[in-house]
Amino acid sequence: MRSVSRRTAAAGVLAALILAGCVSRGDLKLPAEVAATLQYSAISVDVSPLQAKGLTDWAAIIQQATAAQLTKEFADRRTTSKTGATLQVIITGVTLTSFVGGDGGDLPMDGGSSTDYLEGDAFVISSTGETLAKQHILLALPSDGAGAWYLPNIDQLRLVYLSTNFARWVKSYFHP
Repeated sequence: MRSVSRRTAAAGVLAALILAGCVSRGDLKLPAEVAATLQYSAISVDVSPLQAKGLTDWAAIIQQATAAQLTKEFADRRTTSKTGATLQVIITGVTLTSFVGGDGGDLPMDGGSSTDYLEGDAFVISSTGETLAKQHILLALPSDGAGAWYLPNIDQLRLVYLSTNFARWVKSYFHP
């Protein structure tokens, strides 16, 4: 049986330390007893990462649609008290496939995809500024879910479709 040399062991430890830097802190779950009674005094949707990428028109649509759906989803948990928590959503990425429907071919090299993506993070922040919960969400939906490719405003409909479903996932993660 061969033993591991000191050099191999040191290389393994170094590799583990390097890879540890790649791991994020991850999601922070809202405890069930807190989720049961939690009320929100504010809901915010930050799309500045999209604006920084030059997607200002898309960012405006996503912000409006996400905020509207979050308001509906959390209507039963709203309060006017200043001691309520803040629900903060930060949208960090959006990808619309180049065409609606179909995968562009039968083989992987045929290209194309029929999936749209919306990515971001949702936070529950207490009135004292403490982060009570965090959830990273990468939403993938079929591009034809918002309607037919020939609709004149199909891209806007796809963005709204992604945004409303994203908001529903936020609710399901924090208040199942």
